[in-house]
Parts: sequence; C-alpha cells; structure tokens
Amino acid sequence: IVSGETVLLAGGGLGNAVLFSIGHAFRAAGSKVLYFAGYKKMIDRYKVADIEEAADVVVWCSDEGPGFKPHRAQDRAFVGNIVQAMRAYAAGELGEQLIPFAACDRIIAIGSDRMMAAVAAARHSVLAPYLKPKHTAIGSINSPMQCMMKEICAQCLQPHVDPATGKRSYVFSCFNQDQPLDEVDFPGLGARLRQNSVQ
Repeated sequence: IVSGETVLLAGGGLGNAVLFSIGHAFRAAGSKVLYFAGYKKMIDRYKVADIEEAADVVVWCSDEGPGFKPHRAQDRAFVGNIVQAMRAYAAGELGEQLIPFAACDRIIAIGSDRMMAAVAAARHSVLAPYLKPKHTAIGSINSPMQCMMKEICAQCLQPHVDPATGKRSYVFSCFNQDQPLDEVDFPGLGARLRQNSVQ
C-alpha cells in the first residue's frame, strides 16, 4: 500500500471480497482508486457500499444484461467482461474519465486464474496503447493449498517464467500470494487447479 499513486483494481467475482479492503487502504494512504468490479451474473454482486467507499470511481461489469445501474454520478457500468470494460473506459466510450486510465501506476487483479491471465495478456495487447509503459501489475494467485503451514507441503508451488530471460523459478503461493502478472505461468496454475477436480 503506497501513497500518491493512481491504482487500478480489477476484481472478478469473489475477488471483490478482498479488493475493497485494499481499495480502502490505498485511499486512506492518499492514492486514487479506479475499481473495475466484474461479475458473471447480476445477482452475484454484494457489498456495494463497501466497494463504492473503496474507490474514487467504480466501473461495474456484468457478463449478463441489462447490466448494473451506478448509484454515483462518477461511476460507470458495462455489459461484457472486465477486459472489454477496461478497453471501453480507456477509449472514452463510457463517458468522461474522472480518473484517466492512462494515469494508472499500479494494477492489482484478483479473480479466477482465467480472469487474471486475461488481464495480464491484455496489458500487452488491447490495453497497451492506454497504459503507462512502466506500470506495476500484480495478481493474487489462487494456487491450491493444503497444509496452511507456510512452505511445508509445496501443494501451492507456483511456476514463474522471467519474460526477459525465459528462466523458470518457483514461488510458494501460501507465503506470497501477490505475484507479478508478467511472471506467473498461468497454464501451470490452471493445471494445478484442475488436479483435484476428480475429488
């Protein structure tokens, strides 16, 4: 949590349960918060007041129409996925940007592995023209966990690949869930999350 930054929070479903407390902390520290809150269905939304208090601007995203109706004048709504909402906001298609997308110093994504992988990839494709080149981007990685004793069983071991060198390394997600989006091996994470699907 730092002061004096513009922070983009991207929450998918239950990821919003974690992000609104992070948004509160950033605002209390003196940073501005642009919050993209994404949901598959409109009925999935909860803690609306907490999310509004955690952000200077909220973009409410729903895969299901007709979409949400914002309560505050500065907030926006979008029908579609969270990456599509970010691109539309950044391009000015959702109206005036009280917090410019291009001002974001930091992105924090918390959601499903597929959602975080989509945000990670979009930063280098459809969102690249709208982002600061040197922004920081992290995800809260939801590796499977078992022992809950910090670095004992290795159930949560998460492969990383350095984008510059291709060197592979490993992180215990139970010890450090917040990991650089560009280094996370998302196919590896997806495979680990499927390993207990028979059970």
